[in-house]
Amino acid sequence: MTSFGPAWQGGGLGYKGVEYSIGPSPDTLVLNVVNEQEYVTTPLWNVIGIINGTIPDDVIVLGNHRDAWIAGGAGDPNSGSAALNEVIRSFGKALEAGWKPLRTIVFASWDGEEYGLVGSTEWVEEYLPWLSAATVAYLNVDVGARGQRFDAAASPLLNKLIYDITDVVPSPNKTQYGQSVKDTWDGRIRTMGSGSDFTAFQDFAGIPSLDLGFGNGPKDAVYHYHSNYDSFYWMDTFGDNGWHYHAAVAKIWALLAATLSETPVLALNATDYARGLESYLDSVKEKAKESDDPATASFSFKALDKTTAKLRLAATSFDAYTASLTDRLGEDVPWWKWWEKVRLFYEVRNANQKYKLLERQFLFPGGLDDRPWFKHVVFAPGRWTGYAGATYPGLVESFEDKNVSNADRWSRIIEGRLHAATRLLQ
Repeated sequence: MTSFGPAWQGGGLGYKGVEYSIGPSPDTLVLNVVNEQEYVTTPLWNVIGIINGTIPDDVIVLGNHRDAWIAGGAGDPNSGSAALNEVIRSFGKALEAGWKPLRTIVFASWDGEEYGLVGSTEWVEEYLPWLSAATVAYLNVDVGARGQRFDAAASPLLNKLIYDITDVVPSPNKTQYGQSVKDTWDGRIRTMGSGSDFTAFQDFAGIPSLDLGFGNGPKDAVYHYHSNYDSFYWMDTFGDNGWHYHAAVAKIWALLAATLSETPVLALNATDYARGLESYLDSVKEKAKESDDPATASFSFKALDKTTAKLRLAATSFDAYTASLTDRLGEDVPWWKWWEKVRLFYEVRNANQKYKLLERQFLFPGGLDDRPWFKHVVFAPGRWTGYAGATYPGLVESFEDKNVSNADRWSRIIEGRLHAATRLLQ
């Protein structure tokens, strides 16, 4: 028998003389494992609410699932559901006061998330033509609060927006007066993988997405994920005593949606996307160098480096241009130069359309090898890791399989997507 590593020793039932080991099992030992499930066919219900904006074909979608794996679900998903209800209530109060958003806002309460992201996936597939044409971003909160550590994953297009909003929301665990969530957060934004309802939006439809909430910090109480102990009592006593983190995530979520819906020039950043792509490519290069396959280790990335650099230049120039549009919107134009206002309106409209469609440029109709539903060439769940995100998965998986000819194919596919994104921004 082979013993587990040192992390398994000295705890658990060790004090009772129980040894933690892993195979091979003795030939005389037979285990019969039975997994009992109640298999039924039952309806699922998505609940969708809409606030129509002045610009009907620009849409912001906010979503959270409300089904829990086991009875309770105080953290997963009810902390996010409570935040969504509060965001909706706040927008309702604004509507009562006479406000109307510039862009349409859609609120979604998903069903069937725990059973394979069924509710959100079916909805995205059904409304794909409209979503592809209109959606600016999808903002997801699954577990809104279960501890004190802020956590975010996002398309790089949304990085700057996340930093800007967390910088104005007071931190529930501040150690100094006036600290914001950004001040008490390490600032790390993870790449998009899977495991929640953003998957169909980001990986299938090419809609820039984010997922955020307050997770477990090193000194927080143990979170009883997917168990009956994920209860109101645990949340009220240990997870978020005082409900301060629930309130904070609701504020962040609402301000993200309000900023995206109200800012005349979309609050997205193409330069951050290009920087992200450079970082992802560097990571792929390191993995290739570490390979024990000589052909993989010597793979040439020159073409990808060149096209990525071109996109970086185009993105930087485009963001500078959109910043100038924002400045021009604040200028006092005489009434008799009405045509300048009209021309500026069309410039803003055209620039926003480019921001909106940038993520879509990285969709490959054929999808990933053996996983054709995943269309994004940059983001996908890992082949074996599930929740964790993989970047440039087609390329990485080709290297893992020591299939350099397929890596060449994926390099050309990615180059084509990079060229398309560059042309869009020029």
